[in-house]
Amino acid sequence: MTTLENSILQEYKESLPRQQILSQSDKIKVKIFFLLLTLLIFLFPKGNVHRFEKSLKFYLGLIDINNDDCNPQQKPKEFLYLGLTSKPWYESSDYDVLKFVSNTLTKGAKDIENEWSSNRLNKRRLVSRIRASDLYPSLKEDDWGEFMLWKDGKFTRTARFLFPKTVRIVSSLKPFIIPFGQVVFYVLKPGVAIPPHHDLSNIDVTCQLGLIIPENCAIRVGNETRTWTEGKTLFFDHSFEHEAWNKSQKERVVLLLDLYHPELTKIEKFLLHFFAKAFVGDID
Repeated sequence: MTTLENSILQEYKESLPRQQILSQSDKIKVKIFFLLLTLLIFLFPKGNVHRFEKSLKFYLGLIDINNDDCNPQQKPKEFLYLGLTSKPWYESSDYDVLKFVSNTLTKGAKDIENEWSSNRLNKRRLVSRIRASDLYPSLKEDDWGEFMLWKDGKFTRTARFLFPKTVRIVSSLKPFIIPFGQVVFYVLKPGVAIPPHHDLSNIDVTCQLGLIIPENCAIRVGNETRTWTEGKTLFFDHSFEHEAWNKSQKERVVLLLDLYHPELTKIEKFLLHFFAKAFVGDID
């Protein structure tokens, strides 16, 4: 690693909310949790529980990391999971899971887009978790719309009522979707640009299915810029710096899914879900 990369890593570590202030009850939970991890490492030597243990210790400020532990461009704002392959963009051919997701969504893209377009008058009934202006002061409240279909591992009642075909299609992908992650329609209004940013964690791969894609729309992740195609998927790691823009006169609409990183084992997924619920809430 170069001196610049060392400096970037140090700056990133200093920006993290590490060395968490835990209550006495949480400290007891953490001690019990680490004892459990020691047992699981012994019982499941191929489960990569040691990756979770090291990541948790770093999160709690109990250990430090060096340049060999992570990609210097990767800067999740909350939780850095150590030991996973990291790169800005993924191809569907990289993992069987991504290929299956891509094939499923591509096959169902027309039905999904038709349901979105036919429910224009009902979109107020969908819940937007976050207003654009809350995240990015330079944006207006409705510059960027996030219409949530999924909450706590389940499709919302409204989503099942308004988008039954979409729910049916995406339901076949449930084993790969992070329960505390997102399944949302993302709408970017004409002339709007989302500023460069990093998201919360690197435990997932973001999938975006192009639904309504006018010209002059694009997304940059890391040093590479790509464009969406209607009916096709893009996969990327949102812990790398990324930004998106719509320089057209029409709305850009994609369906977004937060997928578990394909290299995570079943037991790692269980531990992440348990830890998120017990200690920190959403880490995605």
